[in-house]
Amino acid sequence: MKDIENDIGLFGAIKSGDQKAFEILFKKYYNKLCNYAYLYLRDRPKSEEIVSDVYMRIWENKDKIEVNTSLKSYIYRCTRNAVISSVRGTKSLDIFLQEEDKNIVKFVDSPETLLIKREVVEVYQQMMNQLPKQAGLVFRLHKMDGLSYKQIAEVLDLSVKTVENHMGRALRMMRDMYNEIPDFFTE
Repeated sequence: MKDIENDIGLFGAIKSGDQKAFEILFKKYYNKLCNYAYLYLRDRPKSEEIVSDVYMRIWENKDKIEVNTSLKSYIYRCTRNAVISSVRGTKSLDIFLQEEDKNIVKFVDSPETLLIKREVVEVYQQMMNQLPKQAGLVFRLHKMDGLSYKQIAEVLDLSVKTVENHMGRALRMMRDMYNEIPDFFTE
């Protein structure tokens, strides 16, 4: 709730032309929005371009914009709509796969540790890739981007109950897949 209240104040400052508030908004969500766009596009530069355009449009239209939900939901929805507009007629939205995560392995104690971490990441990504499209997207938005079920429902134009069902399905499938993986750590 505190985050939503801070965002409301932040957006109020942006509406009155406060460039510092706009910079805070940019830094707060830019990387997460780029990752979100990348889920659909699988093109990092294009994702960054789209998110930058979203921010530019927000700044240019700040006087006209009314945020009826949380600012986080609003900006994710703007990004989603921009992605859909950009791929309309060029390629299918079916192409989103797993997100590249270059920051997963930050601390390496030894070559063996690095190898194990890479194997864990690969297994996790393979499991996520096996999820149905919508369930996988809901899972990523909740677990990786920290959106609430309500925010995901607003971003994806779904009911909260549908988001809950997709998340439950994703969790069940991930648990089932995990139980089928041989335990190579105990050998």
